[in-house]
Amino acid sequence: MNLVHLVLGERPKPHITEAPTHAKWTFIRPRDDQFSVRARRAEADCTIETSHGRLSARGGQDFIVTHGPDDHSVVKPDIFERTYEPLGGGLYRKRTDVTLRYFTLKHPAVIRTLEGDQQARAGDWIVEGVAGELWPVPPDKAREKYEPA
Repeated sequence: MNLVHLVLGERPKPHITEAPTHAKWTFIRPRDDQFSVRARRAEADCTIETSHGRLSARGGQDFIVTHGPDDHSVVKPDIFERTYEPLGGGLYRKRTDVTLRYFTLKHPAVIRTLEGDQQARAGDWIVEGVAGELWPVPPDKAREKYEPA
């Protein structure tokens, strides 16, 4: 923190609602050896706390996807159906025939996702999904989930 931040306060993080025009895109797809996830429709309107912020889910519509302990996401129904395949018993995995793309952030920012604002850190991958939606993924998790397309 420098003197300006100390006197005037922390500089606000930029809000990203769409990819910057200078973004360097890399094409990816879900890895074939990915782990299965649990998914269910939200029973009622609710909010889910994530490591990046708070997400809103619409009851009876949105899917709550559980990637691991304390690791959840909210996915709109049309996007869920286009990007996940059922394995049975409430388990799913991302379809490997879907191509996505991402760019990397050089600074912290707030990413406006379809389900709520998410805090992104420098180095995070900002992934663009099948409907143009954006979401942040830490680089270590991204490399576990995705491979070059």
